[in-house]
Amino acid sequence: MEGNNNENKAKRIRKKKKWKIFKTALIAVLLIGSAVAGNRAAAVRWELHESFSLTKQDTTPIIENVDREALESGVVIEQSKEVTNILLIGADKRDSWKDTGRSDVCIIATIDRKHKQLKLTSLMRDMLIDIPGYGPNKFNAAYFNGGIELLYKTILQRFGIKVDGYALVDFSAFKKVINTLGGVNINLTEEEHSILMNRYHRTSVLDLKPGKNKMNGTQALAYCRLRQDIYSDFGRTGRQRYVLEQIFKKMKKKPVSKWYDVLKAVLPYVTTDLSEDKILDYMQDVIFMGTTEIEQFRLPVSGTFYDSYHGTDRVLAISDLEKNREELKKFIFDKVEPQEDK
Repeated sequence: MEGNNNENKAKRIRKKKKWKIFKTALIAVLLIGSAVAGNRAAAVRWELHESFSLTKQDTTPIIENVDREALESGVVIEQSKEVTNILLIGADKRDSWKDTGRSDVCIIATIDRKHKQLKLTSLMRDMLIDIPGYGPNKFNAAYFNGGIELLYKTILQRFGIKVDGYALVDFSAFKKVINTLGGVNINLTEEEHSILMNRYHRTSVLDLKPGKNKMNGTQALAYCRLRQDIYSDFGRTGRQRYVLEQIFKKMKKKPVSKWYDVLKAVLPYVTTDLSEDKILDYMQDVIFMGTTEIEQFRLPVSGTFYDSYHGTDRVLAISDLEKNREELKKFIFDKVEPQEDK
């Protein structure tokens, strides 16, 4: 009996030793894994920091100055702590130009944390709008005449929407994003294909076909700039939002490390007043929001404008500015019911 007890005791001791060895090994593996993960995270952070250093950082208080001036003049400003609005400007400036160029793309990108929605609002460049200090002109003349400051001042004073920062990008940045992602899928109509074939003669755009295409940066940029079909500039701004949505959907399917790759590729082509920490915070908000859809809007809204001329330029004259203010406020701050056919 005593022999059995000693044998059982010996087994328990051996078992205990094995468990201790296993536990020690497990802890070692976890520590090594944590160290590797930590080193990788630190390395990624450092790589991003190096990329951010290539961004053209605007440290002037443009947004604050415009906000203060608007408040002092009695402008009613709409804002919410749960909503972040970033002004995205794509300028059609070429390297050989000496002026700022015009805002070929002007979009308010909204992160709505309250309703967990992402939203894009295009401001059409041919809107006839009263530009502060310059009088009635095409909307894109605001950026041409006064850069970011006058562009934002026009948006704030005419539509009452506050933005929290801006990002100015050129065509190279747009193409870099798409190429880094390996292209985006875009459906091309027969009419769109015909126009592109007639306008481009030596680029990869000629490889496109009607129907579904996996477009590279050059092809997608040509698609976004197309405005010669029956929808004119309405079609162009719609294509811009559509491509941005396709980029977002593809990024959401990628690991977060790929998001960093896109940032590293595009940041050298960006001018912004957003800090590195702010950009990472906003990126984190988008990642953890969970949605894969982007709600879309456009100014001016239907039924509030008519075709007209300003000098020799064709413009969209606004007949009801207040309606546009109300609809923009509703889109940005309220829950948007998804549309079946965007």
